Amino acid sequence: MKRILLIDDEPDFTALLKDSLQGAGDEYSITMVNASCHAAMKAREFEPHLIFLDVVMPGQDGGDLASEFAADPELSKTPIVMLTALVEENPDSPTGETVRGGLTFVSKTSSLEKLKACIEKHAL
Repeated sequence: MKRILLIDDEPDFTALLKDSLQGAGDEYSITMVNASCHAAMKAREFEPHLIFLDVVMPGQDGGDLASEFAADPELSKTPIVMLTALVEENPDSPTGETVRGGLTFVSKTSSLEKLKACIEKHAL
């Protein structure tokens, strides 16, 4: 079972995404964090195979958190996909993703099938 950590300041969004991914079968164990100040601690505890990380959040934004995770020996190997409303789904990609500046971005409006394909591609 793949462990997925959802980090986003919108509890309704993370709950909906969690329900959608878990409703797709027993292949994912999902934990949510809705405050960026708790993200690193939860990531260390949960040891996710993949982190979906929002970009725009109060406190530390997604870019700050991604940098913090990259510098942390316990988290530096964990794949991060920026899940954000700031990008549109890439129609030329089977996962809907776009790569910019070495980071992978996926739109929050991506289909469940594309998000699952993204998980399969990036999760350890």
